[in-house]
Amino acid sequence: MRVRDARAATYARRRRLRGAAAPRGHAFAAAIAFYPECAAGAWVRGYRAIAPLLILAGELDDWTPAAPCQRLADRARADGQPVSIVVYPRAYHSFDSYAPVTRIPEALQGRGATIGGDNAAREDSITQVETFLARYLR
Repeated sequence: MRVRDARAATYARRRRLRGAAAPRGHAFAAAIAFYPECAAGAWVRGYRAIAPLLILAGELDDWTPAAPCQRLADRARADGQPVSIVVYPRAYHSFDSYAPVTRIPEALQGRGATIGGDNAAREDSITQVETFLARYLR
């Protein structure tokens, strides 16, 4: 499963949402977050992984920057949680798309952001997802 809005993966740790997403007796086996928003909300400080989490982020992402996700992953791993992150060099938000790199001036309340595909990041993200899911979904 691909999580387009990565908040679904990170919010899934909340009991009410878990119950709605997984039938009784089942749980998330793994979560993958493409360019998630890791800086928003108090949940970041108290994040606890309920399943192994793979974060895929672009180094140049100015919409949802990779640095807060790197800090979240570092803190989680230091606490023994199964959180991993891949930050793609020279990649922007939506690096897995085929769209050309484009500036969106109206994004972020008019501050603007850049989106666009990156061939190397897109190809590696496919491999990362396949490897991650093969490891945790048996």
